[in-house]
Formats: sequence, structure tokens, C-alpha cells
Amino acid sequence: MNVTLEDFLHAINILGEDRDVCVDGIDSIAVCPPVKITPAGREHFKQALTANVVVEYRNDSHVDTYVSDADEAIDEMAWELLKSLAGYCYVDGFDQWFEGENAELI
Repeated sequence: MNVTLEDFLHAINILGEDRDVCVDGIDSIAVCPPVKITPAGREHFKQALTANVVVEYRNDSHVDTYVSDADEAIDEMAWELLKSLAGYCYVDGFDQWFEGENAELI
């Protein structure tokens, strides 16, 4: 099953629990709900939000879930989004992309 990174972040919000998210070939990082984004963040990370997330099942059991897009550049953009959500960016960027009155749950 394949979904977008935006769908996956929405699912993390629904579950309401921290999740480690792996980006294929890069690393993994914790995503902590609530995950919010502003219109400026949505625009800045537009391609990252479309990154492909692979959900693997084998014999009706969940095996793995990870970001893995056919375009490696999109994987890197997804990693930048996830790092920024975790606060590994400049304060101004974090405030502009994820904070404020116009920030909405993904």
C-alpha cells in the first residue's frame, strides 16, 4: 500500500502518538503530534508532502512503513520537512511554517 507523506502525517495526528518516521536511504526521526502546518509551510514543503510512503504487509502482518519516493530529490525534501518539524531549522522558519494562528492540523 502506498500513501503520501501528508496522509501519513495525518494518520500520526489521528493516532495521537509519537512515531519514528524513516526516510529510505537517509535516516529516521520522531514525529510528535499534533502536526500542524501553515499555508506558507504547505507551499514551502509542497513537493515533500507528496512524497511516497510505502506501507508493507506480509501474511496480513505489518512489516514496515517508510518514505521512499522514486525521485531521490523528493526523499530529501521529505527529510527536510521532517527535520524542520522536529525543530532542526531556524526559529524563523519553524514559526513561519508550523506556528501561529493560521497553522492547521495536517
